[in-house]
Amino acid sequence: MKRLMTIIISITMFSLIGCGGAAESPGVTENEILIGNVQDLSGPMKELGKILPAGSNLYFDYINDNGGVHGRKIRMLVEDAQYNPQKTVVAVKKLIEKEQVFCLYNVIGTSPVEAVRPLLAESEIPLIAPATQSGTMSDMSRPAAEYIFPTDTGYDIQASILIDYAKEIDENAVIGVIYQDDDYGENVLKGVEESEAEMGITVQKESFQRGATDFAGQVMNMMKGGCTHVIIAGIVKEPIIIMKTAEAMGYAPQFMGISPTMDHRVSLAAGTAGEGFISANFAPLWNSDDNVPKLYRELCEKADVPEAMMGMYHYYGFSTAIVLVEGLRRAGKKPTRKKLIRGMETFNNWDGAGIQPLTYNRNDHGGAEAVTLIQIKDGIQLPITDWIK
Repeated sequence: MKRLMTIIISITMFSLIGCGGAAESPGVTENEILIGNVQDLSGPMKELGKILPAGSNLYFDYINDNGGVHGRKIRMLVEDAQYNPQKTVVAVKKLIEKEQVFCLYNVIGTSPVEAVRPLLAESEIPLIAPATQSGTMSDMSRPAAEYIFPTDTGYDIQASILIDYAKEIDENAVIGVIYQDDDYGENVLKGVEESEAEMGITVQKESFQRGATDFAGQVMNMMKGGCTHVIIAGIVKEPIIIMKTAEAMGYAPQFMGISPTMDHRVSLAAGTAGEGFISANFAPLWNSDDNVPKLYRELCEKADVPEAMMGMYHYYGFSTAIVLVEGLRRAGKKPTRKKLIRGMETFNNWDGAGIQPLTYNRNDHGGAEAVTLIQIKDGIQLPITDWIK
């Protein structure tokens, strides 16, 4: 009887150990890795919410068709949070607790990502390539920073670069910024204020609420302030409306934009109002002759991706998917969340994703710190600088 009890106890302990091992790698089976994404599928940025994961799946499908990562195919679940921080918390909680995803990826928006930091820390789950370029993502002093791996130069750095550039092309430039009044805009203002202190200038500041469609007041105030250069810290619709409003008012400053404004649809929709618009960019143009953009276009053609979908945001989803796949490869054949984190922290000037080289280590998750500037000339986006910091 004692021997029977010993065998039963041993089997029970072995089962518990086995369950414990499985718990260390939720979302991982012999054939699959399950990842979670949160986008805006029905809110103010619903167009982007469809385009970003479509770009990611273009690359995941390519990887899956070629054997996956260590024999496992990648499957991505996408939750809709309407670009709302509170709804993002609910969506992330569902992905972690109910869906048991292995990691999070491309969660969109600065404020939404800031809102889920406690969940990242509680679950010790990595977030790869959050779809925000806020400098707060790489701030290692903030909660859950050890679980976040941004792929882009911070908005604060971008704002400083644009101000420097404005002063280089016109030392008498009077600069203004129209910014989204949330965590995105707050990070932009950080860079603006640093430039003000360093250069001894004053930048006029006008805010707007997320989802706004009327910018007449902000544009009028920029006119009254005599601003010759206006930085727009919005997404896609905002720069279009702002520049068209300015054109209707007979106001023609040099408009410039933080990187979320550089989607090619801005030039298409803004028309003559957008001519000359300068924006920061995180990568070589998607239609350039660089290797990854060429692969991107080849896969788009093979998958019959509509031409209207191709562009900066679709390519962003594609290129950040490459970063995640490389991290999964480095996590090894028996991946755990900790191994994924450690694998990401071995990136050293890695340039395989068609963006600028990325570097991560245990003390620094900054990833990148430069941008290239793009200008609309005759309705076409063209690079006007190399990488600048």
